[in-house]
Amino acid sequence: MKLNITYSPEKDAQNHVNTVYKFRFLKHGREDIQQKLLSKLPPKLQEVITSAASDTDARDKILKFLKAWQKQQPNLINNSINNLQFYWNKTGPAIIKSLEFFYQKPFPFDEITIYLTMAPISPYSFEGKYIFIFAQMPPMGQVGTILHELNHFMFYHYYPELKDKLGEEKYELLKESLTFFTNPNQIGKPDEAELRQLYTSKNWSSVEEIINAGALLLKPPSTNKNNKKDPR
Repeated sequence: MKLNITYSPEKDAQNHVNTVYKFRFLKHGREDIQQKLLSKLPPKLQEVITSAASDTDARDKILKFLKAWQKQQPNLINNSINNLQFYWNKTGPAIIKSLEFFYQKPFPFDEITIYLTMAPISPYSFEGKYIFIFAQMPPMGQVGTILHELNHFMFYHYYPELKDKLGEEKYELLKESLTFFTNPNQIGKPDEAELRQLYTSKNWSSVEEIINAGALLLKPPSTNKNNKKDPR
């Protein structure tokens, strides 16, 4: 699987708007996530974001900051791209095999785009086949994050029908929790705790068994209508 690694100040600015200026994703119990992300940014960028009056204002100000930052540190992005590409070339085939082993299905994509970002969070687009990766993370950490997100892509590709059964929030939580099996060193999000306890409770025979058990935990079967009392 080919990894296309690049940096776009415009993409990065929009990523900051969607994650730090306003957090537009499911929190899964991370109530203070927006403030934590903001606190990890350079102080000047924090000031830019907190002073913005709207999404458009925030994007324009952040983009200006990022372009100036890129000029001040011209080698940082190139070094990050080269280092990540080097480690992916070494570990990528094993990562894809680990995902195929867990899902017992072929990895369905020929290439994925990685957009480096100054924000310490990794949103993605399954439809666009791209992932944001923190530019200043060590390359092995970046590769671990890519494994995490590609696990999500496999789940989206092979189990889309579960979204109608579980609803969006529970479907997304189930998706997040399955990284327990490929990224066991990651703690996971607070709302995953019950699912992770389930996963450690036994040895599982297949990914289908795991997913069915997780879905059942999130959405227990409804009460049989025949057991309802006669309202008369």
